[in-house]
Formats: sequence, structure tokens, C-alpha cells
Amino acid sequence: MDVTDEWTRADAEVADEAVRAMVDELRPAWTVEGVERADEGTDFVAVLDVATAASTRRVVLKATTNDWVDAEVARAEPRLLDLVGRETTIPVPDVYGYCDVHDALPTPFYLMEYVPGEALEGRADVLSEDAFARVVRDAGENLAALHDLGTLPAAGTVGVHGGDLAVLDTDDNPRYENGLEKTHEGCLEAIDTLDDGGYFPGVTEDRERFADLIPTLREHVDRTVPTLAPADDPRYCHWDYRYGNLLVDPDTGATNAVLDWANLSAAEPASNLASVEFHLLDADDPDDATLAARRRTFRDAYASARDADWAFTDAVRERMAFYEFGNRVGAMACFGLWHEDATPSEREAIEADHRSFVRDRCGDA
Repeated sequence: MDVTDEWTRADAEVADEAVRAMVDELRPAWTVEGVERADEGTDFVAVLDVATAASTRRVVLKATTNDWVDAEVARAEPRLLDLVGRETTIPVPDVYGYCDVHDALPTPFYLMEYVPGEALEGRADVLSEDAFARVVRDAGENLAALHDLGTLPAAGTVGVHGGDLAVLDTDDNPRYENGLEKTHEGCLEAIDTLDDGGYFPGVTEDRERFADLIPTLREHVDRTVPTLAPADDPRYCHWDYRYGNLLVDPDTGATNAVLDWANLSAAEPASNLASVEFHLLDADDPDDATLAARRRTFRDAYASARDADWAFTDAVRERMAFYEFGNRVGAMACFGLWHEDATPSEREAIEADHRSFVRDRCGDA
């Protein structure tokens, strides 16, 4: 049996011996005194109590233990945390070390600072409206700082090539000329899955839930894309900026840390803005007036923090609307996985919301 198999259990957890070995690999002077495994997530994450020469501290260990993320993509995360922490004001944990490849241990893995706060995925309704507004303002300012890091040579997935951060160009992670081309192709792929349960048919109880919408959705894509102005140059984009990847002070709404920098995209800012408005602003199902107010807060914070050459032009808003459509189609394609544990009535309500969106945007649905 391979040592990796021996140390990594079938449920993607990692044995204590492997945890200690990882810490010893990165910080040999530290001693692990406690291991608290995270209950959620697709990879192994644990909060560790470690003794150093000066004190005892809490740190976080993350290791890639499944096939959800390609290794060359996962290797980018600690490097991106280091870049963002060094070059921007975005709050991210300090990285204490990382390992790309190891003969015995599951890789990549890395150690980072423990940051207090709560990940409020599914619980955003605990926030007051003032606290929610703080989260939204922080999001606008954080994304502006990320996008102002500079342009990238192509659109696609950010990973590591030759030891350095790069926009990948592989069969699994192809490059695109721009973010609009990437979303266009992604939209069509997502729509094509709707006739048989979306991306996760194995956990979808009704595989034809959205199949009747396919012609309407395709027609909207074909009609809309040719009318859009060319996309802006690609930049680093955190496409999964949502409550599950934020550590928030629930009393004030202050964002203490932005997490999950794996699978970072190279895309135009309008794409990132649309994804955040879709996943973050609507998190607690607000009424239309509240959602509109949050959108104004978010866009004002972003525009104020961006460099002087950028603005919410009509062309940007039109592309954002298409990217919003792409997020909605993606949500329908992920319906089975995202709502696997929902009740039948909850699924019906979510389906009705998707259909209402399509009806408003595309016509009859």
C-alpha cells in the first residue's frame, strides 16, 4: 500500500500522522498539539494548535485530497494568497509555507494563519442590514483592489506553470481570448446539460426539470452575444466570492478574511462583478428594493476604489447582464448538487425563481 493511501482515508480526511508530517515538512520547529478537522469542504482542512519556540498559536492546514481541483490549479492558492496579501489591502491569511509535490503526502498542501470570523453561507439573515451593507462595501473595495493588480495575457483558469502563476492552457483548462468568449462557451455547455440533469445527474431527482427551457435559453444567447461590446482585458477575478468563502464579524459585517483562492479566473472585471451580485447580494432573498440598494452600495464602493480609467458604462452593464444570465444558467445546471438536501417544496420555490428570471429576461418560460 502506498504511504499516501495509508495516511489518507476514503472520506478525504487525513490521519494525524500525516498532519504532523505536513507541518514538519513546512515548519520543522513547530509541534502539533491539537487537530480540529473542518466538517465541510471538498478538500482536507483542519485548524491546528501548534507550539512554536515563542508561543502556542492556531494555524490552518489545507491539503488537496480529491479530484475536484487539478493539482496545477490548487498549487496557485498559496501563491495567490501571498501575492494578494503583499500587493493589496484585501484581508487574507498569511501563508507560512507550502509544498507542491511530495512522495508520500497528499499534495499540494500549505499552512496559513488562522483568522477569526464566521462563514455565513446559508445564514446571512443573521446580519443586520447595516452589517450586510458593510459586507457589500467591503466586497466592492476588495474586488477593486484585486482587479487593479493588472491585466493578464488571456482569459481562463489561473494555475501554476513552471513554478509561477499563469493562465493555464491545457485540455481541462483551456485559454480564451477574453472573458466574454469563455462565458459564451460555458453558457452553451451548461444549457446542453439541462436535458439530462445538468452537471450532476447522479444526484438530480428530476433530470428534465429545466429541459423545456433549452430552446429559449439558446435563443437568448444567440441573440445577445453579437450585440455586446468587446470585453475588457482579463484580470484576476475571484469568481466564488460568497459567504462560504468569507470570514465575517457577524456583529459589524466586517470581512476579516477572503478565502478560497483556488480556481481563480482570469476574466474581465464585469464578469466578476456579476458573479458577486448573483451569489452575495441576494444571499438572504431580499425584496426588490433592498436588493437594489445593496447593488448601489456595491457598485459605488467598487467604482470609488477602482483606478480612474474604469467606469460603469452602458457597455459594461450590458455585459454584466449577460454574465448574470450565465450565472443563472450555471445555477440551473448545478441544481441537483446545490439543492440535494432541500425539501420538495424548497426545490419548487427555487425552480420557480429560476423560471421567473428566464421569463423576465428571455420571454415565456
